[in-house]
Amino acid sequence: MLCGACGASLAMAAAILVEDLETYVGQYGPHGAIQRLNFIAATTDRKALKVDACRLCLDLLKRTTNTKGYTEVYSVLKELLESEDSQPPHYDAVWVEATTKQASILKDVYEQDMHQAKVTQIKETIRICHTQLASFCTEHGDYASALKNVTKSREFCSEPRAVFTTCMTIIKLNALNRQYTDIQSFASKAQHTPFKDECGADQSKICAAYGLYHMTSGKYKEAALSFAQVKPQDLGSTFADVLCAQDVAVYGVLCALASLERNEVQTKLIGASGFRECLDSVPQLRDLAMDFCSCNYRGCLSALGKLQEGLDLDVHLNGHVADICQQIRSKGMVQYFAPFLSVSLHSMAEAFNTDVEGIQAEVAQLVSKRQLDAKIDSHKKILHVRHSDQRKATYNNAMRVSQDFLDTTQALILRMNLLKRDFGVHMVRRAAH
Repeated sequence: MLCGACGASLAMAAAILVEDLETYVGQYGPHGAIQRLNFIAATTDRKALKVDACRLCLDLLKRTTNTKGYTEVYSVLKELLESEDSQPPHYDAVWVEATTKQASILKDVYEQDMHQAKVTQIKETIRICHTQLASFCTEHGDYASALKNVTKSREFCSEPRAVFTTCMTIIKLNALNRQYTDIQSFASKAQHTPFKDECGADQSKICAAYGLYHMTSGKYKEAALSFAQVKPQDLGSTFADVLCAQDVAVYGVLCALASLERNEVQTKLIGASGFRECLDSVPQLRDLAMDFCSCNYRGCLSALGKLQEGLDLDVHLNGHVADICQQIRSKGMVQYFAPFLSVSLHSMAEAFNTDVEGIQAEVAQLVSKRQLDAKIDSHKKILHVRHSDQRKATYNNAMRVSQDFLDTTQALILRMNLLKRDFGVHMVRRAAH
């Protein structure tokens, strides 16, 4: 883990505290921090934030052997600073040259070890050599090559613990590559590893991996239920390149508000002792969830709007923020209307911090999608519940019951006639010898 002021009360994971990047990345392992800083620098429109992200990224890259990444980030930073007539930082050419030479020598040694291992055909030795090469490639920033070596090492695993560790490493590398499709497969393999501790840290990491896969696939309900099972203290430093406890809280709350009912959010997230620890480290999200559960939609959506800029800069959440926020808003509207027979669009617009025309358009969209069973009086600006035709429903139910009775009666008559005429297949018992 990275050092620095990363107290839980000050840190806010996915909803980035853009004024304190050092605290933000201090929650992650070096590779996770580098990934997030690179993403922020590439995504944000704020020039000052780009510069800060690049500066921090350069410092972190020098703790690895990723000279290529160091040079690329330095070029971006130099271009940013030159455009505003600022002096770029010193380019450490000595470190780049020395690290490149050392990495080349080390790679030759590892490849020679691999050649010898394949000659001896000892499975455990081959696995260790693949693992060494994977670690080397990871430190070098070549996650694709690292993934190939780890995947090959899995073929030579003989111990359940090695299988589990390999699966979790593959999950980490896929997350660093932002390739989420294989995460579910290897989370399932880790889930069925005999060594896995059912109640300990292993289970929390697996649930976190499932949650990440479901969230990036747009399956927010499954993601929320997976994140709700994670115990923050069980993630540890080995999973820090993928997610930290605050990520679990942010992702879990957002996915839950977008997909679960209020009582489910209350019982499965806010009321759950394990997940409550995650929420307490992110008070903004805790208050947002409690506002939603207490029907304070104006306060909830206002707070969500303020967090949206930071959420858009999260490497895993980016691309889903607009959809999640819209689903939360739609869910709030449906739940707001549920207890009433009719609601004034004026009061509804005030509750959701918009104008009457805007709320009418949003409600009309929900009605067209059959998410809201209502009709709009556009003249009086009132939303009425659509009463179902009870007489028609009763008639249809009576016809269905009568048809079921006729079908059952005909089947019984057919069975009686078959038995009466001894028309059936009889089992022939063979005499015992």
